Amino acid sequence: MVLACAVIGSTIAGCRGHRNLSETVCNDTACIDAIMKQVDAGAPAISIPDVSSPPLTVRTIEDFAAVDYQNLSLNEAIQTALEHSEVMRDLGATVLRAPQTLITQQTKPLAEFDPQTSIESALSAFDAQLYAMGKWQNNDRKFNNRFFGGGANAFKQDTHDYIAQLSKRTATGAELAVRNVIDYDANNATGNITDSAWQSQIHAEMRQPLMQGGGIQFNRIAGPASQPGIYSGVLVAKVNNDITSSRFRQGTRDFLSNVVNAYWDLYFAYRDLDAKREALERSRQTWQSYEAQKSSNRKSGAAEALAREQYFRFQSELQDAIAGKLIQRTQVNNSTSGGTFAGLGGVLAAERRLRLLIGLPVTSSQLLRPMDEPLSAPMVFDWDSISVEALRLRGELQQQRLLVKRREMEVLAARNFLMPSLDLVTIYRVRGLDKDLAGDRSAYSELGSFDFQEYEAGLEFKLPIGLRQGYLAVRHAKTQLVRDRAVLEEQERQVLHDLAAVVGESDRAFLQMQTNMNRYLAASEALEVLETNREAGMPVNLEQLLDAQRRVSESQSRYFLSLTEYTLAAKNVQFEKGTLLQAANLFLVDEEFAIADFAEPTPMLP
Repeated sequence: MVLACAVIGSTIAGCRGHRNLSETVCNDTACIDAIMKQVDAGAPAISIPDVSSPPLTVRTIEDFAAVDYQNLSLNEAIQTALEHSEVMRDLGATVLRAPQTLITQQTKPLAEFDPQTSIESALSAFDAQLYAMGKWQNNDRKFNNRFFGGGANAFKQDTHDYIAQLSKRTATGAELAVRNVIDYDANNATGNITDSAWQSQIHAEMRQPLMQGGGIQFNRIAGPASQPGIYSGVLVAKVNNDITSSRFRQGTRDFLSNVVNAYWDLYFAYRDLDAKREALERSRQTWQSYEAQKSSNRKSGAAEALAREQYFRFQSELQDAIAGKLIQRTQVNNSTSGGTFAGLGGVLAAERRLRLLIGLPVTSSQLLRPMDEPLSAPMVFDWDSISVEALRLRGELQQQRLLVKRREMEVLAARNFLMPSLDLVTIYRVRGLDKDLAGDRSAYSELGSFDFQEYEAGLEFKLPIGLRQGYLAVRHAKTQLVRDRAVLEEQERQVLHDLAAVVGESDRAFLQMQTNMNRYLAASEALEVLETNREAGMPVNLEQLLDAQRRVSESQSRYFLSLTEYTLAAKNVQFEKGTLLQAANLFLVDEEFAIADFAEPTPMLP
């Protein structure tokens, strides 16, 4: 297999270098045969990713205690993600479901290199065109009438015709052409001055649309010789290119948001694991205490069973906190644009998701462990400022505003089709005729004397009665403009709604963080009192003690849950107002995103 792959790879590489006629005149099919051989074989994988390390799973809790860790900061996670981000990954398996919709590092180059819709493609309509033609003909025929044979019944003739032309369209819609026409005629007609003659002509021709299709405005928007409803001029291509650039930034923003979400998902998974581990240890001690009393006191049998039940309950929760379930976690467009925190534990599941996003091997003997702490300081947002930022910087709004501008240009171009077609055509010719083509007395020398000059001018008029297609083009362009403006207004309302929602979520999560901290402290104090009384030999209600243990575990998890929610809510404010990339110190260099080495992390991304 390796040898076959090497052979095919070398064959295709060789095909890239073909610059001869072997594939056309000689019908060489080696390149396509090499490709189709693999297609017929089911297109087998050329390279297999390194999967030597099996996935890390935990069959017993004790196995997890021996795992090695790799500490990772949020900035390091973002940097690693950018270094491995040829494809902007997401957490919805879009790469398998709809790979054609993915944003990649080739998204912008593909738009710039598109032979139909790119700026260069639009400019190519104004490129100079070189045309050349040669034709040779021999006639040998007999006529019943001398008149048709040039004075003879048998007519013999050799003719050559050559044309070389250079033409170019201008920004005004005019088509300019300069051509050299050469013809050679040798025949046996009795009226000829010489038995053969060369004729050379120089033509200078111009066709300028005066109404439909004319003018710089129309040709820059729609392009020369365009049809109603088809607008592919330079300005339209420029807007399309800007929309693609904005989509690329939007895809990078979503990718960054997913990385941040996955990082804090993993942080919460570790904190939830800590709470479950502590709860299990407390319940184990309680169970062992009542189990020791069971043999000497029959009444302790029920108490031991309750304590044992709670122990296995916490053990079950700890097992889930280690492994996690395959349930959707925090990602963009999960209830909100930036993603609503799912609050699901499971270190191994969350760690695999983070590895997937930042481009590290999905399987490893080490577990990633977040080393940053979430945001806990209060934050107050100036609504007037952030709402203006959102309307100005949000990528979706930028793309829609660019689309509206394109529609406005299309309306201007469509109005051009309400005019009739009126073209001015002018031709200037210089002729030369002689027995030889070149020399002292030749067709070229006579041409250079300018003794035989001709000029031709004309007007061509065309008017579709009713201009039905033109009116349709205008109405369609105006309707598109009205629709896209309405969509823009609704998008602005949606952005402001989402921004208000995440600001409200930030305040809610901050209050919940404070409340859950107080709840955790109170539950811990209550449990500490009960444990102290039990250790001192004072009677303690077992159900009250077990309930206190559950309360501590639950309140501890709830505190870290609200802490993570607050951090992601602050991140989502940056997401909604279009400044998430700036908050992460990302900037665009040579069509790729990079992170500033000198920049400090912002408060939104601790």
